[in-house]
Amino acid sequence: MSEHGSPDLAWRTLKNSIYGMIEFAWPILLALFASPYIVHGLGVDAYGVLSVVGVTLGFFGFFDLGIGGAATRHIAVAYERGDAEEINHVVSTVLAFYLLVGVLGAAILGILAQPLSTQILKIPMGLQHVAQLAFYVGATGFAVAVVSGSFNAIPRAIQRYDVAAKLAIITATMNTGLTLLVLHFGGGLGWVVLAGFVMTLVTAAAGLFIARRLVPTLELRVRFDKALFKELFSFGAYFLISQLGVLVLYQADKLLIGSFLGVAAVTYYVVPGNLATKIQGLVAAATSIVFPVSSTLFESGRSDAMGRLYREGTRLVMILATAVSVPMAVYAGKFLLFWMGQDIASKSSEVMVLLVATYYVLALSSMAWGIANGSGRAKVNALFTIVIAAADVVLFLLLVKPLGLVGAGLAYLISAAVGVPILVSYIERWVIGLSGFEFIKTGWRIWLVGAVQGVLAWLSLRVVTNLWVTLILMLASFASFFVLYVAFGYLQQGDRDVIRMLLRRLRGGAPDPTAEM
Repeated sequence: MSEHGSPDLAWRTLKNSIYGMIEFAWPILLALFASPYIVHGLGVDAYGVLSVVGVTLGFFGFFDLGIGGAATRHIAVAYERGDAEEINHVVSTVLAFYLLVGVLGAAILGILAQPLSTQILKIPMGLQHVAQLAFYVGATGFAVAVVSGSFNAIPRAIQRYDVAAKLAIITATMNTGLTLLVLHFGGGLGWVVLAGFVMTLVTAAAGLFIARRLVPTLELRVRFDKALFKELFSFGAYFLISQLGVLVLYQADKLLIGSFLGVAAVTYYVVPGNLATKIQGLVAAATSIVFPVSSTLFESGRSDAMGRLYREGTRLVMILATAVSVPMAVYAGKFLLFWMGQDIASKSSEVMVLLVATYYVLALSSMAWGIANGSGRAKVNALFTIVIAAADVVLFLLLVKPLGLVGAGLAYLISAAVGVPILVSYIERWVIGLSGFEFIKTGWRIWLVGAVQGVLAWLSLRVVTNLWVTLILMLASFASFFVLYVAFGYLQQGDRDVIRMLLRRLRGGAPDPTAEM
């Protein structure tokens, strides 16, 4: 079903990375314009409740048991072999399992709705009833979303990120537009949640339609194969552990803040957090293709190509993450002030700087993470996420009372800054077969350029007068990184290859036969 030529593989990898970034960037643009209206339209308490409901639903993702990641890898390999029957076999088993998971998860969420709304979380009395409604509706939406996961993984598994990106862009736009429409006509939190549920149904239906178009032989049969499930679980168990660790690492702080400091504090943490997490999310979107690509490279024994994929990818990840993170940190206070107002800016600016630094560090693990999963060493990632998540929770409990929201952000940063270098070094040495210090050899030049970029951005703060000036200066700072990178003489052959490949494709040319993965 696919070709294995190096030029085609290189272009396919780059193209899918670009689509992944486009898919990721579009919701950011939507949020930039819509978030102030949504936050102020709902109020900080109601927005905090909405955030907590989303986080709680996210925690029930562990019901997946890691089967989704294992199934994606299985489908990717089967697609490369042209085995349509194996794809159906995997999808039918996963569908049967997800039906059970969806019903069970929805039932538990429904039972927990009342105690979460009235006892566990510090939700104001006037919002407790609508919070329960949000949990009930969210539980139903959870069931739909879980079941649709059995076929939603197909576009990414077969490396059709262009299709997945287009669907995500359309549904994100519709979801945001529907939310704004509800608020415009006076609807509150309850109506916003119901609008979200409608979009869950629409997304599931569209995902099914697309999966069948991409794989015409796809059959949705509810047939549970115990032997296949055992095989999926043996690999997916490590994905499960990783998912639990990621959920704790990315979401537990919000629930703990809601419990310790109240739901209004969640808003002051989530608003800058939603911006900062875009750093890691952007890199994850760009490198998500690494998982299926490394799976096929590992199956074919192409360890040399795996090493090149890691080196080139790591350098590009560091360039992208640094160029984005520096202006986000330097202009954090000014941006929040003009975007959300003095109240949120005064309570969230320091937290945003800490979270930008945290998600930058986490982004640096993206290539190593994807290759470890693709090569069948998911247990390494699983152990890492559990350890770093546990460290984050312990540090949170120690720091949140004396330091408040800053303590929560500091706990997150410390746990990531200690754990990520250890993870990356281990995967480099024992999974990929490199020195264990490749990321440092690659990173010091990029960090030097980032430091100069940061100084230039800091010097420009005095001319910031409004949101548009802030955005222009942030974009200028982003662009200045690449100018400095070239001026310092750090442009690598791999960077030139990427630029040449893009230019050839934009002109409609064929893949460059000298470009190899």
